[in-house]
This record gives sequence, structure tokens and C-alpha cells, in this order.
Amino acid sequence: MTDLVERLVEPGSGTDSDEGADGADEGRETKGERTRRRILELAIERFGSRGYRGTSVSEIARSAGLTQAAAYAYFDNKEALFRASVDADAGGMIDEVSALVTGTGIRELIPSLVVHAVMVLPSHPLARRILAGMEPDEVPRLVELPALSRFSDLVAGALTQAQHDGDVRSDFEPDVLAAGIESIVMGLLFTTIQSGSSATARHISGVVEAFDLMIRPPG
Repeated sequence: MTDLVERLVEPGSGTDSDEGADGADEGRETKGERTRRRILELAIERFGSRGYRGTSVSEIARSAGLTQAAAYAYFDNKEALFRASVDADAGGMIDEVSALVTGTGIRELIPSLVVHAVMVLPSHPLARRILAGMEPDEVPRLVELPALSRFSDLVAGALTQAQHDGDVRSDFEPDVLAAGIESIVMGLLFTTIQSGSSATARHISGVVEAFDLMIRPPG
């Protein structure tokens, strides 16, 4: 657990992308699906670096080798493209973190979630921009993402299994505690990004200790 906390406060940490998986997905896509995905990739990059106001659909379309009219065949307008980009990037980040913590021991779950969430953020520029409060109108969308529900289900499943194995207390509702963990992780991410620095080991250790006290079996 100490190693995980140290990795969080250590600058320059990151993860490698799985290029093989991306290639396999591309082979199953239709031309239209590939074009839509490419538009979203470019939109995430542009919106993430320049924001909504500083980005135009025409420049995204040109970078994708399309006319602006062709881009509108996939997204009705700039707002629709921006919101689809937010959903795709933030949802992708949540799914990436969920995959990384699958199978993690219940007592290391919280530090693992925070560590991996911070580590993958650099590869999700638009999600980072939203978390930084630079597009305030889009913040409420983060808590409505389907990927966040899948994340909570994963945590609830881990807690349920731990109860079955006798590793944690049996007098709490896994779904309720999972929702609380979701809020804690999101809160730490907002704090980390908006303060401009990594969360300190003291903060993470405090959250880990509180979580341990909540789930620790009596006796």
C-alpha cells in the first residue's frame, strides 16, 4: 500500500497504451465507425488543449481529411461534438482505471483507484480540462456517465465478494459504500487537478485509513 501512495506523489508517472487492442478494434470497424472515431480523437485533442471556444469544427474536419459538412453528418453541431468528446474521453478514463484495478485486494482498492486515476489523466486531456474546472458547464456530465455506473458496480462487486469471504464487515450495503467511494475518488481528482499538484501521501493515507475503519471486521 505504501508503494502505491508513493507512486501517486511521484512526478512523471504514467501508463503505456495498449496499441494491439486498438488495432484489433480497428479491424472490426466499418468505414463510418472509423471516421467517427477519428473525428472524436481529434476533437478530444483540440478541445482538451484549446477548450470549447478556442476550437472550431472546421479545423477538426480538416485534420480528419473531411469537409465541415461531412463532419456534420456524424455530429449535428459543435456542441454535440464537444459533449460526445467529453463522454468519450471521461468514459474512456473511467473504464481504463476500472480495468487496471480489477482483481485488486479490497484493502488496496482505494489507493489503487486514486493512483491509477491520476496516472492515466495525462492521456485524457479533455477529462483533465473538465476536472480542472475550465469547462464548468460540463462538470455535471461527469457524474452521469455510464462508465461511472460500471465503475461503481465493479467496486460494489469487490465489496460483496469480500463480505462473502469474511474479509470485511457484513453490516453495510456494498452498493451504498461503492457510491461513497466513487465520490471520494472524484473529489480527490478534483482537488489534485485544481490545486495543480499531486495529492499528498498524508491525504491518501487518511482516506485509506478511513476506508479501512469502515470495512474492518469487528474483533
